Amino acid sequence: MHRIRRLSVAFAVAGVLGVAAPAAASALTTISISGATASYPLVSLLAQKYVKVHPHKVKFKIAQGGAQIGVNDVAAGRVTIGDVSRDPEKKDPAGLVFYPIAKYAICVITNKANPLSNLTQSQLISVFTGKTRSWSGVPGATASGTIDLISRTSVAGVLTNFQTLLLEGKKVPEPLATEEPSEGLLRQQVENDPSSIGFVSNYQSDKGGVNVVGLNGVPCNKTTAISGQYAGVARFYEVTKGRATGAASAFIGWIEKSAAAKKIISTQWIPIS
Repeated sequence: MHRIRRLSVAFAVAGVLGVAAPAAASALTTISISGATASYPLVSLLAQKYVKVHPHKVKFKIAQGGAQIGVNDVAAGRVTIGDVSRDPEKKDPAGLVFYPIAKYAICVITNKANPLSNLTQSQLISVFTGKTRSWSGVPGATASGTIDLISRTSVAGVLTNFQTLLLEGKKVPEPLATEEPSEGLLRQQVENDPSSIGFVSNYQSDKGGVNVVGLNGVPCNKTTAISGQYAGVARFYEVTKGRATGAASAFIGWIEKSAAAKKIISTQWIPIS
């Protein structure tokens, strides 16, 4: 098992883009964000664009760690916004407001040496719950031997959605799975292990290097997610403690309404209609 660790990929967007002079830096409002690794690439692009169109006003500090980390941090007042890749849950702290900003597909992936083309939902559940432990029991697989399950740590919103949307609420058993703290590390693990199978957002699966497995005869990609054919479609949220105010409200409102934000979202994700 992998110890859960925060991925502190924090940065000040204003400094990266060089849009704020050092003398003015202290006057900038800081929007601090932590949370989901799946939405980190999108939120980073949105933040960079926001700084460009609102120069000398704000800077961002963005850290990854998992959706639950974002929920916990924003509830405790440690950050301005939590990045969350799952729907609100009853166990979430009271008073949080979830703002949906984009949709994404959750894709099952295997190593390129095992170009499995499709799984039925019952086959998928059997594999990821550990009922089917050998590749010989998976029709269409070219790998042999024991199936290496690659999953995410418990703080990951993509794991929560994967289990809810594609496993009919059943759990990936922790003793059988290698747990990775980020989407990128999970994808790399599958790239390096011919016997592996895992799941990532379509942003990661579209990068290549892995084989993307269809579900019930439907490919997993942005096109089938937009059309509604693919079942595993979830939402990214920006989360605030109480209704968003000030700089956080302005940033979230810009994501929701601006053509520039929608253009960024449309590149690899799905806008909220």
